[in-house]
Amino acid sequence: MRKISASYIFPIHRQPVKNGVLTIDDEGKIVELSTYSETETCSDIEFYDGIICPGFINAHCHLELSHLKNTIPKHTGIAGFITEISKRRNLADRLEQIKSAKFYDNFMYLQGIVAVGDISNSDLTFELKKQSKIFYHTFVEAFSCNESETDTILQKNQNTVDLGRRLGISISPTLHAPYSMCDRLFAEIKRRAEKYGIISYHNQETQAENEYFENNSGDFLRYYKQSTTPDKPSPTGKSSIHRLLDDIDKNIKILLVHNTFTSENDYDFAMSANKNITWTLCPQSNLYIENHLPPIEMLRRKNAKIATGTDSLSSNTNLSIIEELLTISDNFKNIELNELLTWATVNSAEALGIADKFGTFEQGKIPGIVLIDNVDTNKMMLTKKSHSKIL
Repeated sequence: MRKISASYIFPIHRQPVKNGVLTIDDEGKIVELSTYSETETCSDIEFYDGIICPGFINAHCHLELSHLKNTIPKHTGIAGFITEISKRRNLADRLEQIKSAKFYDNFMYLQGIVAVGDISNSDLTFELKKQSKIFYHTFVEAFSCNESETDTILQKNQNTVDLGRRLGISISPTLHAPYSMCDRLFAEIKRRAEKYGIISYHNQETQAENEYFENNSGDFLRYYKQSTTPDKPSPTGKSSIHRLLDDIDKNIKILLVHNTFTSENDYDFAMSANKNITWTLCPQSNLYIENHLPPIEMLRRKNAKIATGTDSLSSNTNLSIIEELLTISDNFKNIELNELLTWATVNSAEALGIADKFGTFEQGKIPGIVLIDNVDTNKMMLTKKSHSKIL
């Protein structure tokens, strides 16, 4: 048995415990949460200055793009960003890409990330994930606006999913975004993803998405013309969120990622279409690409289930959940620490369907234990010096 204590323990499923004592067994399983006064002997307690919470869940990441750190300029807008990604993602050879992914897999773990919803376009990270200390659910993503490529892409996507399953990886197919898929590919990948019961989807990351689908105008229309895209998606006369949700299975889990330009009407429509939506935020990526933050106050007012992710190192400077929380806290100072930690732990775990093991300090779970230091425990706020590490 191991007994761990701190100034406060945030179990997430209940209120923070001052001078809490967390008892875990040799496998890291939660045995009990008590206080100093309830503990028979204090001689074997490890005490840490700071707060302790369950391991972070990075609900949205692209680990295989880790080699692109510091290669793409900021504030390009999404159309410019996609152009840069297309030019740069394969400039490094496979071994260099794997080396970068391994480094940031370990970086995430040391920062306290114990599970990741990871987007993959290939099998590049599969062997790494088998050996990692982090649990990954891999979403094998498809995209193309070329109708003639559809059958080839569908087969590649299926082969990649099948390989992951043979390797014992938690895995499923998913769609990329409303603007990046021709109509037949979009419909077929959506059908396949629904069978797995979970979808991760880049939603309204840019205002240009809505402009294109509503009015057949804006940056994406110009992008399609410049890239000679033969089969651009069909405009619908409605905001881009409708492309996924107009006829969605009401029972599947959906991670809508980014939501930078989601309106209140979009939110209301989405929740009428499917109650199992988690609104997944990657604020540092949004600032990096669009220099714009999602409507967090509106989402909170609507009692949305919010989760947090990092996106990739092509649009971020680090894969760090604590830095994402600091960005949110800096811009929305009225959000209490316990709420922020709920987004980064149990909400993200529930979104990925892994809350039976992760997300809270409930007895029997193996959620990982994270220390956050340099916390203002009087105001219960993170500070600019706060950082996290796995214990």
